[in-house]
Amino acid sequence: MDVPVSRVSKQREKTRRALADENLQTAIARSHEAYKDARSASMEGFDLAASQKEVRRVKEKCVSRLPELFERFKAEAEAVGVVVHQATDSAAASDIVKRLAKERGVKSIVKMKSMLTEEIELNRRLQDDGLEVVETDLGEYIIQLAGEPPSHFTQPAMHKTREEVAELFSKVAGYNLQPDVAELVQFARDQLRRKFVEADMGISGANALIAETGTLVIVANEGNDRLVTTLPPIHVAVVGYEKLVETMDDAVSILKVLSKSGTGQKQTAYVSFITGPSRTTDIEKTLALGVHGPKEVHVVFVDNGRLKMAEDEELREALYCVKCGACLNLCPVFHSIGGHAFSNAYMGGIGAVLTSYYRGLDECEDTVNICTGCSQCAAICPSLIDTPKMVLALRKRLLTAHGLSLTSRAALSGLRHPGLFHLMLRMARSVQGLFTDDGRVTALPLPGVEMGDRVFPALADLFLRDRVPEVSNPEGSRKVALYAGCVIDFVEPEIGEAIRDVLVDHGCSVFFPKGQSCCGAPALYAGDRKTARQLAEANLLVLEKTGADHIVTGCPTCAVMLKTNLPELLAPGPLKERALALADRIVDFSEFASETLGITLEETGVGKLTYHDPCHQVRGLGTSGCARAIIQGAAGGFVEMKDSDECCGFAGSYSVKQAEISNSILSRKIANIEATGASCVVTDCPGCIMQIRGGLDARGIPVQVRHTAQIIKESGE
Repeated sequence: MDVPVSRVSKQREKTRRALADENLQTAIARSHEAYKDARSASMEGFDLAASQKEVRRVKEKCVSRLPELFERFKAEAEAVGVVVHQATDSAAASDIVKRLAKERGVKSIVKMKSMLTEEIELNRRLQDDGLEVVETDLGEYIIQLAGEPPSHFTQPAMHKTREEVAELFSKVAGYNLQPDVAELVQFARDQLRRKFVEADMGISGANALIAETGTLVIVANEGNDRLVTTLPPIHVAVVGYEKLVETMDDAVSILKVLSKSGTGQKQTAYVSFITGPSRTTDIEKTLALGVHGPKEVHVVFVDNGRLKMAEDEELREALYCVKCGACLNLCPVFHSIGGHAFSNAYMGGIGAVLTSYYRGLDECEDTVNICTGCSQCAAICPSLIDTPKMVLALRKRLLTAHGLSLTSRAALSGLRHPGLFHLMLRMARSVQGLFTDDGRVTALPLPGVEMGDRVFPALADLFLRDRVPEVSNPEGSRKVALYAGCVIDFVEPEIGEAIRDVLVDHGCSVFFPKGQSCCGAPALYAGDRKTARQLAEANLLVLEKTGADHIVTGCPTCAVMLKTNLPELLAPGPLKERALALADRIVDFSEFASETLGITLEETGVGKLTYHDPCHQVRGLGTSGCARAIIQGAAGGFVEMKDSDECCGFAGSYSVKQAEISNSILSRKIANIEATGASCVVTDCPGCIMQIRGGLDARGIPVQVRHTAQIIKESGE
């Protein structure tokens, strides 16, 4: 898509600043490790999968009935003295709060953390009207003093080190505070205490809104939520329609997993259920409002595109988000650049989707391509939101609105015509000596792409399709078709030969259909579903003709494309059933080698091994355990690396289009590899092999990188 150069430049500059910011990198690293440990501990003995399914069921049910649930909530809430308002957009919501403040003579306001109020820029709008607005959540208080937006859903000051916070608080105090967390918390407590007592209005959000009782559910740790919602005479809750649930049980199902996912706690310190203003009937059983708590409670429902989004079949599940921030905590991109580089109130891939509705499609255009599509977020999301799939839908819409860049247009145009594509590759191979050295790419002669701290292999001297016959071992007992994919075919043909040889050695008849095309992943991930569908149909027809019992591929990305995306791309239509039948025969090489051929290794000859889980294998196919079953008993030893299933940063063209982020992710992977002491990294993705080996070579680290098929072949098994 053609993103304006100025926006691309600004985004890249933000990325570079984030990667170069030592304080930011330190703060993120500290938080990342602490969160992972806490989350792991909180999940012990907890059936996360069952909870995820239940939350997903609740959110699907409720988001499909928002208008109905709103009317029920409104009736129940008004029956207990709540005033319910509706706002179409940011300005309307802010105007409601400003009007309430003006009518009641409000001068000072205390707030608790609320992403929605960040979305509508409520603080700025209120302050422009002369109102004092004080954030009382510690993280929000820190960034308010710093004049910065939050960098995370639940940890708004995640980007700040304790040293930076001490410096910031020292300026307020007028004396030096030490970077001691307890001392800093005490200072904030002392500063904010009087603000609660003096405030004329308290503003909150809500984690859930129970329609059957008109109840606000608020989750917090610091206790500021109770002070904000009880001490001031007026409590205003600014909420989104998507927080509506039908019953108390629905709310509890969310609470069971919210804190575990968000902060790594079994439960937060405070869970408040607020049903109307404070009231009593202690004197002659006569109702009176405003005892010790607020006299008034107002709930402002903000649309800002939500109701329309609920009708969007491709993107509605973004409204299932409970804002726990788990997706950010474990996102490799967020781990590298933090939240501010995303440029909007909402961060990460889910943030891009939300922003497309809350602020408009063009507002997410310069950040939607930051997502690697690793699917870590989808795996750990308490609502099982498939964010990568929605990101692809966004890219499709942006492509429709703005078209492809010249480089992408040329590349994808070639993919649509396999014969032309192969000719282009042969021509490129003939001139690649101009930008390669000793078989390695040293520079890429394309605008807008960079190498980073890596080297990549050049195109192979002889492509796989020119190395192997169409049929090997025709008398074999199992008929297997080998689907290579582009990297194995044109860059790493040795992997393809190893796969073919292992299959033949174990009695398979191997077919290599020369008419096979790219799996379509580059087109699909660019948003070009038309090209992806064209390639899907071409591959279906070619692979069907082999009549193979199994179609084996050495690339998990290709396997996911053929097994999952191909049927989706060809549905609805007459080819859908044929695509599903083909999908049943697609199998990842290591799965086939382990479960069908029964291969296990006793000796590899390369010493200690470790394994890197390719994203599409571990979260798309769920088969990375098969490779381990093959190699982990081999002499020399096997050792698990830290974060073995975290993305290596390759993600196809991402590795050059987002070279700085890709290289940052790769650096963590290489550090984890070195920490194992392994002499060889085994993996099943040719793209990961290129990325990891390129990073190791560029850094002069003598660790080998092998595909599982190569390890098997070299072992002689």
